[in-house]
Amino acid sequence: MIRKTRPDASNLFADRLRKIADTPQADTDYGVVGPPATRAERKPAFRAATLTFITGDRIDVVVKNLSATGARVEFMCNVPLPDRVLLSEPTACLQVWAYVTWQEPGAAGLEFVIT
Repeated sequence: MIRKTRPDASNLFADRLRKIADTPQADTDYGVVGPPATRAERKPAFRAATLTFITGDRIDVVVKNLSATGARVEFMCNVPLPDRVLLSEPTACLQVWAYVTWQEPGAAGLEFVIT
């Protein structure tokens, strides 16, 4: 009976790495992407506000920073926010619909809806 020898796994890995290293990389023109988008200037804030969901539910939040295009809010309850909320802050006469762009436990980023 003839016994076949298995190739050594380390040699297979080395051969694969050589093959990858020998493959030429395509040139990429990163200039076509354009300049990076600039963020609106954020101003620190500490204001009590309310987020109202489309379902009518409300949670109390604190606006931590504010810009012309959005806000960062923090809250005590660990609840998932819907995609769109109404941010109301009475002392600044602020009542605006916003998209929830990111959320982590106790904080969220809002992007104001342009109407």
